[in-house]
Amino acid sequence: MKHINKAIVLDLDGVIADIASSLEDELYMLDIVEQGNFEEWIIKDTKNKNILEIYNNPLFWKNMKPYKDAWHQVNYWFSLGYDINIVTARRQPNAISETIPWLENWNINTMKPIFCNLGEKVNYITKIDPIFVIEDNPHEIRKIEAAGVKCYLRGHSYNQKHRNEFTTVESLFEIDLES
Repeated sequence: MKHINKAIVLDLDGVIADIASSLEDELYMLDIVEQGNFEEWIIKDTKNKNILEIYNNPLFWKNMKPYKDAWHQVNYWFSLGYDINIVTARRQPNAISETIPWLENWNINTMKPIFCNLGEKVNYITKIDPIFVIEDNPHEIRKIEAAGVKCYLRGHSYNQKHRNEFTTVESLFEIDLES
């Protein structure tokens, strides 16, 4: 049976926006030499003061680049008539205020983003009832899949230990809308 709702849900950071490269660049520019615990900093609520300072800087969010495959694929899916929904755990005021201008600046066609806390994404996603979700956070994927929603893990170095646990894609080009 074909899914009637033509909605797709994407996480923003780590799926569309290349947060890891931006974070590495920022740490380098600030001459902060830390052991890169990107799993802690990206997919959990970090308490690291240096990372929180970076996350509170509006230029960090404004200067972030999208993944090339995400830019192409999101706009392609949108051109086919799919509703592209972003459900993100961005919570810092500067991150939230820079999100829509960033999407507009990069010409990424999506519905208005939904902002929520970590662990609450599933509540919004089940209301959208998407064909599938793409997420980089394994903790979120467990909840989304438990709710019966098809979900892909976008593979990164910071979530590599979870690749065998979930259907993993390295690129959004790997996803076939017909399957």
